[in-house]
Amino acid sequence: MNIDKAIRKQKRYYKIFMLSIGLIFFMLPGYLFLTSKFYTFYITYLIVLEALIFLAAIIRVDNASLNFKHDGYKLKVNVGIKGGSINIICDKIVLVHVENYEQKNADEGEFRIIILSTSKFRSDRMILVHKGFLKRHAYVAREYNKLKILRPEENFYYTIIRRGELNKYPFLDTVYKSCVYAYFTETSIEKIKYYRQNSENYTLKNKNRNIIHIL
Repeated sequence: MNIDKAIRKQKRYYKIFMLSIGLIFFMLPGYLFLTSKFYTFYITYLIVLEALIFLAAIIRVDNASLNFKHDGYKLKVNVGIKGGSINIICDKIVLVHVENYEQKNADEGEFRIIILSTSKFRSDRMILVHKGFLKRHAYVAREYNKLKILRPEENFYYTIIRRGELNKYPFLDTVYKSCVYAYFTETSIEKIKYYRQNSENYTLKNKNRNIIHIL
């Protein structure tokens, strides 16, 4: 699978979905006005349908939303509708881990990105590591304990990137290139390798290098 093409296809399907659901949302009340069937049953039914359509659109937007920008010092990440922005200081990142999980109605397994930092830098989404978090993420807990032995006085904060669908691949690759002092676990390295092996940007770079080498 070429991930860059898959991302473009995902964006195209997203636009088609939003356009279709928008047309349905506005067509249903129009149909009711044209037929003049202003009965309690029809009005109630219409309100329920409109609410479900609106909810479906919100969920779709929320799941697909992942925007990020690297300015050389930090990564500014926007996740979900209400997720707000996360400011990630690249030099403060100490651990990047990926957890795979199965998702209903998905063609393949999803994954979440867990990031540990020694700074929260005015980001509400960077949360102080606590026992509940460590219980839920055993592998991260083991690595956290190692870090705590080396830096007993240091406070560690975490954030989890769940949304973004295929956009998480280029995001993870950007984190890898930007956070040079971070430790990337085996599962995160596997995702980065998979992205680079299936990204047309990296494929073109490798082809150009091979051509230059031959010349």
